[in-house]
Amino acid sequence: REIRQEVSMTEYSSYKQVQKLPRVPLKGSIDLTYRCNNNCRHCWLRIPPDSPEKARELTFEEIIALAGEAGKMGCRKWSISGGEPMLRPDFADIFDFLTRDRTYTLNTNGTLITSRIARLMKRRGSNLIALYGATAGVHDHITRNPGSFEALMRGIALLKEAGAGFTAQIVPMKDNFHEFRAMVDLAESLSPSWRIGASWLYLSACGTPEKNREIEAQRLP
Repeated sequence: REIRQEVSMTEYSSYKQVQKLPRVPLKGSIDLTYRCNNNCRHCWLRIPPDSPEKARELTFEEIIALAGEAGKMGCRKWSISGGEPMLRPDFADIFDFLTRDRTYTLNTNGTLITSRIARLMKRRGSNLIALYGATAGVHDHITRNPGSFEALMRGIALLKEAGAGFTAQIVPMKDNFHEFRAMVDLAESLSPSWRIGASWLYLSACGTPEKNREIEAQRLP
């Protein structure tokens, strides 16, 4: 059974005001959106692409201002994620600014990579591309997004064409573990670098009981 539930981004975060900064932030983490075009069975942090929460996301100008402040305070590296960060139409401009004179780690499902984005991903940093199956049937079963495996392969082809390196990030769970060896073989054929991602599946950030049961059902011993 597919679980669909509108969740507010405000349920994922809390705010604390401090009088002074306790230390120099050498590394910053930024989730550009909690929306995602996939609807993965194991995902702990996701709202639908068309969620009205989209209107409450930080604007391009707000993100650039915050990143500029962090840079002046000493930030030298960005961890960029989501949701799927490339869902934002201004992702390329944001990514260009964040990585212009900083290193980075980018987490993405790889389905929305364009030629421009692929060229930007040649910069000094780490690109982590999620792989949920060795075949379209299994991968798309996990993402619940028909065509996501094909879109991922298109994105990887653009990265190779641009000469951008990446790490294939295998996410093992019960519904794809029968393809684990084949996923490793596929990852090795796509990139000289691969890793296991999310070896422990975290429960939902919003604490939805139905979603938590679904995540628990995918956990491996």
